[in-house]
Amino acid sequence: MSDAASIALIAALSTLAGAGITSWLSLLTHRHQARHQERLRGLERSEARQDQYRTARKEAYVQFINQAVRTAHAIGAMVKPDAQVSEESYLDAAVQAQERLAELWPLLALVNIEGPEEVADLADQAANALVAEGAKASKMHRDPDSKPEFVAASRARWQAQRDFVRAARDTVAMPVPQGENELLVPPRPPELAA
Repeated sequence: MSDAASIALIAALSTLAGAGITSWLSLLTHRHQARHQERLRGLERSEARQDQYRTARKEAYVQFINQAVRTAHAIGAMVKPDAQVSEESYLDAAVQAQERLAELWPLLALVNIEGPEEVADLADQAANALVAEGAKASKMHRDPDSKPEFVAASRARWQAQRDFVRAARDTVAMPVPQGENELLVPPRPPELAA
């Protein structure tokens, strides 16, 4: 074989090898990019699902809280701290309180479904505290001397609602990504840093 043909053959083989290596590297790069994009899509889907769960929970919690507050107001209408409530006003308020309490149970079930268990337990406690407060309001209407029991039941209900709200808020709060905490905390002045 002549020198020119040998050189041409070597040049062709090196060009072919270069094209093969380039194609192979291009394929690896494309695979890497495709895997990276798939991971990003998976993360986006996961975040979207988490947002849906968070939104559903938040809606359930808000509905429960609103109904619990309406129920507490209806129970409060059954008794007046400094005045005697007429029997007719008491009965109207008691019926409304029972209706509000009946509207609370499906929302309590929704909170129990949405969870988590700690929040569901606190919702149960708030609902039970409303029932107890209603019973003490009825007792106070008949026996004004039982006002301290009603006040204690009202305080217990208020605390149960606050505990539920705190736990619900913590559950639906958006977690702060690492590194963003520094942005939320003001830097310490140099003289206090030492």
